[in-house]
Amino acid sequence: LHFFTLIYASASMDFGEPSKLAFAKQLAAALGFIGLCRADRVKIEALGGSRARPAPVLRGRKSLWRMLEYLDGIRPELNVPLADGIRDFCLRNTGKGIVVLISDLMDKNGYEAALRWLIAQRIDVYVIHVLSPAELKPDLQGDLKLVDCEDRDVTELTISRPLLDRYEKTLAAFVNGAREFCARRGVSYVMASSQTPVEDLVATYLRKRGLVR
Repeated sequence: LHFFTLIYASASMDFGEPSKLAFAKQLAAALGFIGLCRADRVKIEALGGSRARPAPVLRGRKSLWRMLEYLDGIRPELNVPLADGIRDFCLRNTGKGIVVLISDLMDKNGYEAALRWLIAQRIDVYVIHVLSPAELKPDLQGDLKLVDCEDRDVTELTISRPLLDRYEKTLAAFVNGAREFCARRGVSYVMASSQTPVEDLVATYLRKRGLVR
């Protein structure tokens, strides 16, 4: 089986405590190890981040250290649009199997075009939508200047309870929109906080969705 895990390593993923990128690496390591134990053809690839070398194709438990070394080298230094990163991946990789995308889906151009590229590959697609606790429940107040970590766009605003309520509604619409987009196209979707223990996510949610047996 071809088992691909794609980590969207944009600057926005390097946010939160723990960071979304750190969580994505841990989850990719857990899923990759399961694939190696099943003798799958495992490939983990960073989208939008810097890489010391091309992603290796791995098979067998003896490849565990190569996998961990590659994951450790992923850095969120480049901001490639999600659709561009996935298009590049799809053009270079073919074959039946499973692809797991781990991303915050935060791209100003949207995530829809990127997911359509994966769906067109006719492989089983899983989307793990990672958000940090600070994004799910922001603890902000007062007059603030917010700077976009990717394009340095600046917004000045005053945080109030009505504004936070509106933010929570917007976030809920964003998450529900992604879930419904995936459901209509046969894509398995899971939203996870970066504080979720990886073992819990693997043993419960992903097992229920058939990714892990």
